[in-house]
Amino acid sequence: MVVMVLVAIVTASVIVGTGAAANARVKSAATLIMSAIRVAYGRSSAMSKPMRVVFDLDHASILIEQADKPMLVRRDDETKTGGAEGATPQEQAAIKDAEKILKGPRAPRPAFRPVKALGFEADDPSKGRELGSGVKIRRFEVAHAKEPQFEGRGYLFFFPGGMTERAAIQLARSGEEEAQLTVLVSPLTGKAKLVAGGKSIDLERSDLGEREDRGF
Repeated sequence: MVVMVLVAIVTASVIVGTGAAANARVKSAATLIMSAIRVAYGRSSAMSKPMRVVFDLDHASILIEQADKPMLVRRDDETKTGGAEGATPQEQAAIKDAEKILKGPRAPRPAFRPVKALGFEADDPSKGRELGSGVKIRRFEVAHAKEPQFEGRGYLFFFPGGMTERAAIQLARSGEEEAQLTVLVSPLTGKAKLVAGGKSIDLERSDLGEREDRGF
């Protein structure tokens, strides 16, 4: 009987310890995302170039990219690129299909290229940074997209004037559907804050308690 009790205590301790470690990895991933947002926001103003943070939901990684020309994010863009050049074969195919439907002159799409930035100095920056073992991006939501994403690549854009988009990035432990943490991004200040659970930008329509974000 005593042995059984001891085994139960040890097992419970292992389970609790494993859960705590997984939660710590989710928080570490959120910190990495917030760091990337700060770097992209600051670099956009310093370099006077549009920037974006790329969220690869399929591979649980992020990277920072810089545009080769000015751009305005298009909310009516059905290709999920926000009006930029396609970075994956799927995006390139979607753009080609969309251009078959649209007629008349079209503005050139800016191309984005990976950059080496603080915390993203890998020899091959196109690989980005992995969020860590046991962590996934459960849901990515950004103002220029009509629907939230659960797979593929999502893009959060930054502009030289010190603006970004409203966004919500939900993080969860691998194998679980419930979000543990959400990174919320303010369009007016570029600040990111961390909140518990799964939050949506639909619930965060006011910024600084005064202005409603109408541009993105």
